[in-house]
Amino acid sequence: MIAKKIHQGFTLVELMIVIVIIGILTSIGVFAFQSSQKKSRDSRRKADLANITVALDMYNNDNSAFPIDTNGKIGGIEWGSAFSTGSIVYMIKLPKDPTDTKTKYVYEKSGSGYRLYARLENLEDSDIPQTGKKYYAKDCASSGAAINCNYVITSSNISAPDVVQLP
Repeated sequence: MIAKKIHQGFTLVELMIVIVIIGILTSIGVFAFQSSQKKSRDSRRKADLANITVALDMYNNDNSAFPIDTNGKIGGIEWGSAFSTGSIVYMIKLPKDPTDTKTKYVYEKSGSGYRLYARLENLEDSDIPQTGKKYYAKDCASSGAAINCNYVITSSNISAPDVVQLP
């Protein structure tokens, strides 16, 4: 009787194929995770600005005007600080952008209304001007190089700002 040689284990080619497949699946997973993180931060930005509009409207009801803007801040109040006047607290803490070291929120008083700007990370978001490289003429960078804002909320009594085409 001739004994058959039994091979146990995998060949080098089989191992390489498995490693390549695992690499492809990992890269797809990482990309999907990063995309969901951007969308999550953008949702927070939109919610933050919506909450600020409620506080600004309460301030307007009490004072018959919106607060002044000082270098993109509401009445000169630092983002992350309390938004209050005297004993009235409109927001315990003005929210900061989730990526505080890169971008910031910007407040602009315009006539009898206001605009709140932010920079969304997901450039496919339907709230961003979609034709070409269009932004608003406001700088949303915390420091360093300019980062144009691409999302705005306006008070109901003024129009949205003009969109600027960047080169």
